Amino acid sequence: MMDHAKRLRSLISAMKARSLDALLVTDEANVTYLSGFKGQDSMLLVTPRRKFFITDSRYSEEAADTLKGFSIEVVRTTAYDTLRKLIRKSGSKRVGFESMDLPYEVAARLKAAVKPGRFMGERDMVEKLRAIKDPEEIALIRRSVSCAKKTFNRIVRGIRPGVTEEEIHRRLEIEFIRQGARSAFAPIVAAGKNSSKPHAHSGRTAVPKNGMVMIDIGCSLDGYNSDLTRMLFLGKIGDRLKKIYGIVRAAQEKALALIKPGVRISDVDRAARGLIEKAGHGGHFGHALGHGIGLSVHEYPSISGRTEARLAEGMVFTVEPAIYIPALGGVRIEDMVLVTKDGSEILTR
Repeated sequence: MMDHAKRLRSLISAMKARSLDALLVTDEANVTYLSGFKGQDSMLLVTPRRKFFITDSRYSEEAADTLKGFSIEVVRTTAYDTLRKLIRKSGSKRVGFESMDLPYEVAARLKAAVKPGRFMGERDMVEKLRAIKDPEEIALIRRSVSCAKKTFNRIVRGIRPGVTEEEIHRRLEIEFIRQGARSAFAPIVAAGKNSSKPHAHSGRTAVPKNGMVMIDIGCSLDGYNSDLTRMLFLGKIGDRLKKIYGIVRAAQEKALALIKPGVRISDVDRAARGLIEKAGHGGHFGHALGHGIGLSVHEYPSISGRTEARLAEGMVFTVEPAIYIPALGGVRIEDMVLVTKDGSEILTR
């Protein structure tokens, strides 16, 4: 069972470090993480003494039945009025908000509503807590990974030359539903030359007789997500594509070998990117090496050369080096990794 009270205590410690009297949490995944509530159109106002769950009449009964430790506040007129009253009631003078989630106009109106208090944008406060998964979360992620792997293995058996990207796409989504899950994102099925497009849209292109298919899928199960990419080769493959596949595989293995607590995240990205650059394909790998994953498909931390934070036990993220060459095709290999006490575990193999 998730320990939401512990998460709230960690958040309050982070708030104190930033001299905040309160934090307005509006990101849906963050609301779920801190409270356990899985509905929509709700937010939290967290103070050291009280925790307010703010929603409307559609979710008030569910919130009252499922939440513990929160004062349920139902919006009667507008959310602005409700928040203004709660902030004044709590005596909060320095109120933080999630600047990457709240639209500018909403933030501006709230800023005026909480005067004379200060309303300040904050980034990644809850996201950094979410980056370290607890044992219950890791167990749910493992279930999601198992679902994705089963789905891939079942669908791949039916892939033959002539089958279209759209057909494979539909089969993947149906198989997820059969397992009591859903696609975490629109599956990426890119046949032949379309594989040079990192986020290609599935279309009517057919699987070639001698060629490859890139399949990127993820499963959402019990609120937690998985994400993996595999290359499927059919018939005879040209030497150039074989060589590219070998480079990408070697780059991934080099990055995976570095993963353990204390390692700088940027160094993991540079290990894979450096090998690809040395092979002459630096210009064919434009995205980050990976991303955190959990309640959201893409979450903190970004596994990129710009992330100077260090790896910590409990982090779960993807490692997905790639080479994309227009008019030829692309290769991406993506696996999910858990940082353990002494090293790492590859979850998707």
